[in-house]
Amino acid sequence: MNNYLSYIKIGLRELFWIAIAGVVVFGGITGFRYLGENREVVEAAPIERPITLVETIELKIIDGALPIRGEGFIKPFRIANLASQVGGQVTNLHSSIPERGTFKHGDVLVTLDNNTERATLNQTLANIEGTQARLDLNEILLARTESLRKSGTSSQAALDQVRSQREELSATLNSLKAAQNSAEVALDRKIVTAPFDGAVLNKSVEIGTVVNGGQAIAEIFTQDRMEIDVPIREVDAALIPGLFAGTFPSANVKVKFAGKIFTWNAHVSRVAPALDPRTRTLTLTVELDELTIDGAPDENTLVSGAPPALINSFAKVVIKGTEPKATYPIPSTALRGGDKLWLFDQSDRDEPVLNIITADLVHVDGEISYVKITDFPANSKLITTALSIPQNGMPLRDVQSKYKKESPAVEILELNLNE
Repeated sequence: MNNYLSYIKIGLRELFWIAIAGVVVFGGITGFRYLGENREVVEAAPIERPITLVETIELKIIDGALPIRGEGFIKPFRIANLASQVGGQVTNLHSSIPERGTFKHGDVLVTLDNNTERATLNQTLANIEGTQARLDLNEILLARTESLRKSGTSSQAALDQVRSQREELSATLNSLKAAQNSAEVALDRKIVTAPFDGAVLNKSVEIGTVVNGGQAIAEIFTQDRMEIDVPIREVDAALIPGLFAGTFPSANVKVKFAGKIFTWNAHVSRVAPALDPRTRTLTLTVELDELTIDGAPDENTLVSGAPPALINSFAKVVIKGTEPKATYPIPSTALRGGDKLWLFDQSDRDEPVLNIITADLVHVDGEISYVKITDFPANSKLITTALSIPQNGMPLRDVQSKYKKESPAVEILELNLNE
């Protein structure tokens, strides 16, 4: 009986929970239907995505030669130590030496004491005159002896003796003439002449100083010929027309002095025959021509006037390279991946979009790169800002049209092109 009652209780409990589960399921279905019948209908609407803002600059084709830049220090074409081959006391100096002035080729710059050499030369000249007089007398005596020998009134021995005296006197005269040449050379070595047109850089002696042979008396240089050794990369040297053809490519040189810029016309005068083994650059020698009128400041800028090309002045050199076609200067940072440009394309579209094109790099000039674009799209500008995910055709907006400001890339580009 007890077992029967326990089975009944268990069955009732299970039926209870089954009923509870049924109620929960029925309530859920009923609630779902109610919510579905009373839901708010949301209509689909397009999402307006923000348009990317970019900075742009106008591209202008290069009109002229590529600038091949370099730098170096101004130095003379020639610089030498002025010295005498022999020693002696300095008796006279050219005015250019104490004043550090200029001189011409062949000017006597230094004179040493030459009394001994001049006395030797004078003695030799006197001996030559005496020997020549004896030789002239011997010629007369020889002619008379030969006449007497023909008439039989003189012996052959007397004739031979006169002839022997003539040969002896001739040999003595030749010896004295050689001594004269030696005395003249010794006298000439007592003066030092200018080997070229130039100026004095510094002096080492004064009048009265006793110098030895080979001792430096002054340092001289070619003031009218100044030059600069400029190392150039191989790729840049390849862009200079006629560099290895014996021509003289033109250039200009800028030197800063007292805060002012002075410009010289110049040309490439020499090319080194070998590459530098360490830097792998080619050294070009640029020779200055004349100070340009446009490059020189007006007379009121410096009270001292325009300075000459001073030795050891630091100079910036621009050599005229080739004149390429369809080539544009751009900021170097605007060249993407070495050969890609991002353009702000406004042609035949409702709104500007991104246009990625390929360009050939021609020359790199610091922050400026020169690229060749065969067919540049019309109504396009160069994008100078970075894009996270650039895709062809993505819509863009020019930040200048929104904020009305100039891009910093424009200032950088114009500054480098004008230098």
